[in-house]
Amino acid sequence: ADVNTVCFADETGHLIYSGSDDNLCKVWDRRCFKPNGKPAGFLTGHLEGITFIDSRGDGRHFISNGKDQTIKLWDIRKMTAHASCIAKSRNYEWDYRWMDYPTEARKLRHPCDQSLATYKGHSVLRTLIRCYFSPAYSTGQKYIYTGSNDGCVYIYDLVSGDQVARLDHHSSTVRDCSWHPFYPMLASCSWDGVLARCEFSGDGEKVRLKRRRRRYES
Repeated sequence: ADVNTVCFADETGHLIYSGSDDNLCKVWDRRCFKPNGKPAGFLTGHLEGITFIDSRGDGRHFISNGKDQTIKLWDIRKMTAHASCIAKSRNYEWDYRWMDYPTEARKLRHPCDQSLATYKGHSVLRTLIRCYFSPAYSTGQKYIYTGSNDGCVYIYDLVSGDQVARLDHHSSTVRDCSWHPFYPMLASCSWDGVLARCEFSGDGEKVRLKRRRRRYES
């Protein structure tokens, strides 16, 4: 299966996380690479391929964005040595690059979901959309944020799973976004050819659409 994303677990460099189109998150340990090239463990829960992974930096937790229109939070202490529990094959034809996600698929659940939490609301279509933990210094990593095919940046509360903001500053797919490590501002890029900068106070208020922004067009 295509591998779409990879990242180190922490600063030690011992552990690596990867996500691929076989719907699995895999954990690799550089200290004990197996001769057969197999990972140290698997984490199952996504129903479609994985587009991006971001580590919390603590060597245990990470998030993944999936083509099943969800972000999932993981703890590698729940991983298994074998990916033996596989979800049933879907009975519909779907390609995320040019089709909307089927309505019936939104009701499906993985029978052996090992994730700690699931976050929904954004749209993972057309391209490999990124997701991240918010900065440790300014927010304590209390939020998760992601781009979306509907032209917005979505911000979720890590613990409650609530959507706390939807920053609507683009007219096309937002593939990537970045939260300043010290200041309450985010930058986002979109297929509309615009780089937008907006502010988010992190005060926990519900969805607020009007935010000061600057636009940079290429």
